[in-house]
Amino acid sequence: MRVDKFTLALMNRRLVLKTIWERGAINKAEIARRTGLSLPTAIKITDELLDNRIVRSCGRQEGASGKRPEMYEFAGDCYYSVGIDFAPTVLRALVMDLNGMPVAKAKRPIPVPEDADAVIQTAAELIDQLLRESGIPLHRVLGVGVGVPGILDLDQGRVLFSPNFHWEDVALLEPLGRLLLQRTSIRWPMRLENSNRAMALGEQFFGSGVGYHYFICINLGYGIGAAAIENGELCVGASGTSGELGHITVEKDGPLCTCGNNGCLEAVASGRAIAQQARNLISSGVKTRILELAGGNIERVEAKTVFAAAREQDVAALDLVRRAGEYIGIGIASYINLLDPEKIVLAGGMSNESLLIGQIQKVVKIRRMRFAGRRVKLRVSNLGEYGTAIGAAAIQLKTLLRQGGLSLTKEQEEAV
Repeated sequence: MRVDKFTLALMNRRLVLKTIWERGAINKAEIARRTGLSLPTAIKITDELLDNRIVRSCGRQEGASGKRPEMYEFAGDCYYSVGIDFAPTVLRALVMDLNGMPVAKAKRPIPVPEDADAVIQTAAELIDQLLRESGIPLHRVLGVGVGVPGILDLDQGRVLFSPNFHWEDVALLEPLGRLLLQRTSIRWPMRLENSNRAMALGEQFFGSGVGYHYFICINLGYGIGAAAIENGELCVGASGTSGELGHITVEKDGPLCTCGNNGCLEAVASGRAIAQQARNLISSGVKTRILELAGGNIERVEAKTVFAAAREQDVAALDLVRRAGEYIGIGIASYINLLDPEKIVLAGGMSNESLLIGQIQKVVKIRRMRFAGRRVKLRVSNLGEYGTAIGAAAIQLKTLLRQGGLSLTKEQEEAV
């Protein structure tokens, strides 16, 4: 297949920028060697990236004999990106540079998740607040990434179905962009992504997935979901619904799930499910420390209350944690048997609970097929509760690398 000059130039720019981004500090001769491009081509592209302020000089190579070559690095702190995580009970947002360093972050509760207009309004207010607090010139912000659980129309920026929010066919990016335009007078590029896939992007660029070509990120929180990175790319699926680990059936006649099915993994082992199971036990008269730790108010029982009781060796709480860990472990073992990834990253709020993680690891070891996934590494994320927001913001970095740089406006050039 013949490649036209424009496509070839784009491929070469991508290759040079990705090499500089991955290596940290590198000279032009080394860029040419690692990319396989001629030295004149490597020099020309590097100089173009310098002009765009995407790459900068970082001194001379240390220890080199003769004339020391000039070194170049990715200028990740020259531009910024916004990421926001639409979790079912809270909005988490941050402004970060393209090195993954947050300059401002905050969260706000969502009182009524079903009220899409109110949630989007709150999201715009939160983003505007963070941009003001960050103090960065707004023209240095490349765009906004939005992570939402559910089935999405990425091209149209719509939420087709989000069980956790009870949303169906909700326009998200258009009203959010309009509200931000009213507040900031800037219309930024905006990208929508499933929250599990956004979380996986965060791990790929800045977390436990760095350096891995094929890994799975599993989100253990209010709900349960997963996303896979293969050959450096998100696995989306033919209709954009891949990774719905939380909606595999684990109990044929189990409890009703928010998706409308019965016995889903999310319905029996998510944070929401664990809390509901604890409330059911208390209502049935089971003696447990869980209610005491919730201040005697059954409505305040949450998954974290159950984990706190389990750490105190409360029998009922330990049984709930063991049961959830067993179901999740079976689901992960199935993933390993099917996909044989290099690594599995456990993320989300429940990934910090050592009792649960220990049970999951135990079940995975027992349930995975003999010799299957013998090289897989099971690790806990280090990105914390803003992992999905980090991944949503990283969409702009991914776009930058895919484009091989930026076509900057005059305002952006002057802001650097």
